[in-house]
Amino acid sequence: MSATRIPSLDGLRALSILLVLLGHFAYSAGSPIRNSWWTDAYAHSGVCIFFVISGFLITTLLVHEKNKTGMIRLKQFYTRRAYRILPVAFIYLLAVSIFFYASFTGKELLVAFTYLSSYTKLPWLFSHLWSLSVEEQFYLIWPMIVAFSLLLPRRFAMAAIAIAPLCRFVLNKSGLYFGAMFFPPSVADSLACGCLLGLYQPKLESYRSFFTWRGFPLIWACTLSIPFLFNLPQHARNLLLWPLPGILGHSAITIFNFGVALCIQNAIVARPRILNAPIAVWIGTLSYSLYIWQMPFANPEISSWMTTFPINLVLAFLVAIASFYFIERPFLNLRDPGKQRASSPKYSPAVSRTVSQEP
Repeated sequence: MSATRIPSLDGLRALSILLVLLGHFAYSAGSPIRNSWWTDAYAHSGVCIFFVISGFLITTLLVHEKNKTGMIRLKQFYTRRAYRILPVAFIYLLAVSIFFYASFTGKELLVAFTYLSSYTKLPWLFSHLWSLSVEEQFYLIWPMIVAFSLLLPRRFAMAAIAIAPLCRFVLNKSGLYFGAMFFPPSVADSLACGCLLGLYQPKLESYRSFFTWRGFPLIWACTLSIPFLFNLPQHARNLLLWPLPGILGHSAITIFNFGVALCIQNAIVARPRILNAPIAVWIGTLSYSLYIWQMPFANPEISSWMTTFPINLVLAFLVAIASFYFIERPFLNLRDPGKQRASSPKYSPAVSRTVSQEP
């Protein structure tokens, strides 16, 4: 893997966003797939894939900078992060707040605009912002840990991975189901798994034959089956997991995260065709804008032609394309003046730079 290019990650992002869309648009009138426990499970798993990719990319960039310059310029990191995340998110927040102003309380608006939505349940149009809340809080801490310590990053990531299943277990037992799914300590293992992959990836070159193994699709299949097997209805799950303790069920997401990390390494080394197909790269490039803007069109609380499948899906893609071209890409160009953005959706998988793939 070169320092400036990571193949296949846009294709992985496409998988992530398609799982999210599967779960959200299953609520739509006219959808051929109706909302169920498994669509919700895979929507959440799609976000977990985003998290693992994000942790991997951020850590790769930080480690590369530290190895190259001997330091990490934290101010530059946070500035670049702001250019990457804030414009699309805040324009979405402003647009939704204006068009649906009667739908929100002042407290809900405050929570959404201050990136605290992972701590409380918000209306549908803001509910997906919990993932940005988790990421931004995690990345307030992680770059400083990488910048000022050699051993602490690995210990911190491992601690986050160990603590998250315990948090999910305790919060579920306490009846705090929202916290078990969305509180930062409960979901930080996804980001931390990606961070560990970024830290240990140079050592994985010794296992290249494993990641290019022809049978590796079995690992993809096993990984993608975990959300289904561990989110079965209670009776079936009890039969499947008996007599294993309940804590194992809350470790399923962590196991899934490790599987995703292995699949990321396979995607980088083996470059599966499906992940490098032009359509997959294109959808992956649009994934951030698509994730932000899809919620109004999947809103189950509004009955309209704009929220009826498949028209709503087409509209979500059209708005995401407009968001990418007129908001996301211009701000990325401001962040990196003089650089041609290789990540624009031109149906070309050949150029996918690390800086353009920053989550």
